[in-house]
Amino acid sequence: MEDHCPHPRCHRIGETREGQRGTKERDEITMEDESGWQNSVIIVPTILSSSTLLTIIIILWRLIGRKGGEKRDAGETRGDAEDGDWAVNMGGVYEYPLGAPDPVLEMKQLPQDWRMEDRAVLCVGHFGPISRAVLVGKGEDRREVILKELSEKCSPGEVQDFIDLLKFYHEVCNHGGVVRMLWCQTEAPPMCLIMEAMTLGNLLLFLRESHEEGMAACSISEQHVFSMAAQVASGLEYLSGTHNLVHGYVAACNVLIHEDMSVRLCGLGLASVQHRTGSFPTRRAARVPVKWQSPERLREPSVTEKSDVWSFGIFLYELVTLGAPPYPDVDPAKIPKTLKKNYRMAKPQQCGERLYDVMTSCWQWEAPNRPCFTDLLKQLQNFSAEANGSTPLRATDTLDWAEYLRVAGIPS
Repeated sequence: MEDHCPHPRCHRIGETREGQRGTKERDEITMEDESGWQNSVIIVPTILSSSTLLTIIIILWRLIGRKGGEKRDAGETRGDAEDGDWAVNMGGVYEYPLGAPDPVLEMKQLPQDWRMEDRAVLCVGHFGPISRAVLVGKGEDRREVILKELSEKCSPGEVQDFIDLLKFYHEVCNHGGVVRMLWCQTEAPPMCLIMEAMTLGNLLLFLRESHEEGMAACSISEQHVFSMAAQVASGLEYLSGTHNLVHGYVAACNVLIHEDMSVRLCGLGLASVQHRTGSFPTRRAARVPVKWQSPERLREPSVTEKSDVWSFGIFLYELVTLGAPPYPDVDPAKIPKTLKKNYRMAKPQQCGERLYDVMTSCWQWEAPNRPCFTDLLKQLQNFSAEANGSTPLRATDTLDWAEYLRVAGIPS
């Protein structure tokens, strides 16, 4: 039996009290619900905003990390992540994937019946190894060539740069004063540029050999100097006049020599970038040793035909001294201030007046006052007949190679 009071009033009082308690509890529950709702209005958007912000931060962090990784990978491939001028198309995509024919270069592909023999690596260039080799064709026809190869560890942009370099040689290097492309190979690895070889190789190294041997280098005379200088001036006239291009580093190290004493201009990397992009790569050009740079180049990143003319005067000094470093008594770091004081190199002992006049005309402080290459070519050709063709030139210094590099301000 249930234990409760049987009186009706007690039941009503109990019901009233229970009703009051129920009302109070409902009010408390309602207040709690309202408070919870208000807290939800504040907390939920906060949580959603925080999570959204955190998601955005994570996405940005991953994107930045990925780009940083790509930059590091590209830098490791190229060897120098800061040199944007070497591979302008670093993020580019190769128009013609390896194996697909390039319509411009298809006609210059190495014939399939030619084979390569006696390959010897000379050095490693920007794109990959540079080698000397012998091509053997039908009837055992043999040709010495220089191979410039594209490394397997290259970015898509560097592949495009290499293709553009091949096109530059195909379209521009069609003159007797510049080194020429014979063939190329782009439809099978490794991609390579195949250039004619000059039997005696690099002119600077050839000239420096006379220092080691203590004798004249193949009896180079002042007349040879005029002839070689005219050939280089002709190549520079062609680049600037026909194609509106600047070489950017006119020096003996960028000239090749053949056994008949003919020479051709090489080192056309800066000109090829200008041809490709329409602007001169000033960051890369700034790395040219200061002793070959004109005053205006030392002041600001500006390279013109007249800047090349100044460097051509330095090249004449190299020729007549058989590869002596320019400004031998001036530290490379002091060159800008020294030139500003109107200092110019004195006439070398075995240099004739005519040749020295040509040199000093190239070293006019104001660029517009310097002759153009057309005028220089005429002078060199006219004066050549008066030059001494019988007396061999002698080396004017006894520096070893390491000391030469230090005095010339060339990184070893």
